[in-house]
Amino acid sequence: MSNFDFSRVAASDQPRNNCELMIDIESFGTEAGAPVVTIGATLFDPYACDSGEELMRRSLLIRVDISDAVRLSNHISGSTMRWWFEQKDAAIKALLGDNPVSMREACRRLYDYCHDRGAYMDDREFNGITDFPKTNRYWAKDPDFDMRLMEYFYLHPEVNMKTPWTFWSNRSVRTVQDLAWPDGSRPDFEVPGVAHDARWDAVTQAMMIQAGLRRLGLSRDQDVTFSTWEGNE
Repeated sequence: MSNFDFSRVAASDQPRNNCELMIDIESFGTEAGAPVVTIGATLFDPYACDSGEELMRRSLLIRVDISDAVRLSNHISGSTMRWWFEQKDAAIKALLGDNPVSMREACRRLYDYCHDRGAYMDDREFNGITDFPKTNRYWAKDPDFDMRLMEYFYLHPEVNMKTPWTFWSNRSVRTVQDLAWPDGSRPDFEVPGVAHDARWDAVTQAMMIQAGLRRLGLSRDQDVTFSTWEGNE
């Protein structure tokens, strides 16, 4: 289970804390400039094993106002839109939930989730986030997709913010998957949520990294198993 050393807060101490972030986005295209409509993330320690419930508890979901995302974008992919129309109603409705925010507010909230540990964050995000170390590495199924699409908006003149990550801090889920399961026999996880929901995907991807590092013999929780992990050996 995650066991962060909350006394270590200096940047040089972050790698020993292993407080890292998994991000997943849903968009209307695959190229930089396509509208990003939901952002999911969770804080996790790759060298531990957490339950899906715990990762969901500390997760983040931001729904972006679709009209604002489209306004700031420079193209929409017709094939991606068709793909969305072919998904289950629950996945489509997950894009259109309550309280959407502007793209600028979405970028600011994601940055705060990664780096701001003010007391107000306990109420805005989840209880205990104030004590979490700042994030030191950033994971995505493919950083060339999730980070690249988000960077377009962080750099957009109407947003103009620093990205939470730097290029050397990004890591790929696919790389760990291929190292841990070269034959493709990856585990499945039963996590409350909807497929193609950004938060659900971020949580399952974080569990994949934890399971992969355990399979490679690098986890602190080599003997931990969960009922929500299927075929994890």
